[in-house]
Amino acid sequence: MRNKIIYRFAFVLTGIVIFSACSVQRYNAPGMLGLKALYRDSTAVDTAQNVAKIGWKSFYVDPNLQKLIAEALDSNLNIQSAILKLKQSEQYVSQSKAAFFPTLSAGLSGTLSDNSKYGNAAHATNPPYTDLKLSLSSSWEIDVWGKLSSAKKSQQALYLQQKATVEAVKTQLIANIASAYYQLITLDKQKEITECNIKSYARYLETVKSLKKSAQTTEVAVLQAKAQLATAKAYLPQIEASISTGENYICTLLGKPSSSVDRSPDVDLTAFHAEQLATGLPVQLLRNRPDVQAAEFALRAAHEQFNVAQAALYPQFNLSGAIGPDARGISNWFNLPGSLFWNAVAGLTQPILNGRTLKTQKEIARLQKETALLTFKQSLLTAGNEVSNALASIRYSSQQAGFQKEQVDALKKAYEYSQELLVNGYATYLEVLSAQNSVLSSELSLYNTYNSIVQQKITLYRALGGGWQ
Repeated sequence: MRNKIIYRFAFVLTGIVIFSACSVQRYNAPGMLGLKALYRDSTAVDTAQNVAKIGWKSFYVDPNLQKLIAEALDSNLNIQSAILKLKQSEQYVSQSKAAFFPTLSAGLSGTLSDNSKYGNAAHATNPPYTDLKLSLSSSWEIDVWGKLSSAKKSQQALYLQQKATVEAVKTQLIANIASAYYQLITLDKQKEITECNIKSYARYLETVKSLKKSAQTTEVAVLQAKAQLATAKAYLPQIEASISTGENYICTLLGKPSSSVDRSPDVDLTAFHAEQLATGLPVQLLRNRPDVQAAEFALRAAHEQFNVAQAALYPQFNLSGAIGPDARGISNWFNLPGSLFWNAVAGLTQPILNGRTLKTQKEIARLQKETALLTFKQSLLTAGNEVSNALASIRYSSQQAGFQKEQVDALKKAYEYSQELLVNGYATYLEVLSAQNSVLSSELSLYNTYNSIVQQKITLYRALGGGWQ
């Protein structure tokens, strides 16, 4: 008879387990939204050597910049905070794995009692007694519907999401450090250009003064030359202020108080990856960009949480039991096995009416899953847009820089010629001033364009997912 009961129980349990396979929805990767046309680049080819595969030390070869990046990766506060969150996620993963095992708890209780001489139990003849009880209790939820399995997968996905987030923070930090560093290089170049032009303006002022003595020009020309010199000198405090601000920003990224920042002298901005950067295929963004990976892991976690909410609607099967000595009197407590007690309970609980709580949780989980899918799609579109913008900016800024370089060369010659013509009486001081002012503004503008190209290459490297390797 007992064997029949056991067989029936095993048969029912097996049927439940088989049916449970239909209760959990398997995760399927979302569509890639026409990924082949995710960004506008007709030169994209399928290559494993695209820019995203280049390590940051190979992409940023400047030794001072490498030193800054390495220091930032070790001391940046945002990265440290992201790593701490990653460790928290790791603990939740361990907790989700432990949910598959039975719980075990130990309890020890003791009672010492006696009857009152004048109470209702005064007539009792039982002497004072001691009741001691030691028990080991255990309970185990059978994962019939895959709820615990889905919860574990959700926590694993959240852990991987946070891990990808750490890499995304690193990628952005490296880009920010490099961007600020080359901005300082640009400011150094502009400061050098301004100081060189100030010397030229000073020489021109002396020339005009000499011409005035020989009555070849007037005091107005001298005053105009002084004003032009003062205008050029006024650029220097602006540049110095921008340099201090840039250095302070880098120190903030390094997680330390403001100070000066070492940088390499004589850096040629035009030599920064002068070759064409290979972008690879758009589909590689999914493997390279950590923020896109994080968005997909968030989608996986939301999918598994939906499975958890759905499984909560099904019956819950639990096993529990307890064992231990229980006896009156200390001497009887050690009288084993006579003092032992035990119990075993199997329970099946099906929620019926619970104020719509479980159904609401399921609907919210479904909506959160749809939201995560939209977020993932948006991350892909954003990634493609960033790559497209960077490619376009590099292409057209490079064309602009070529024209500006021609402009600067022509204006420098015009300034030289106008000075010679002024001395020989064939040009006015106004023509010299105009050429002089145009040289300074055009040179400063040219280096702004050079810097823009460098900044867009940094952006392209990050946008393609480079920097965390």
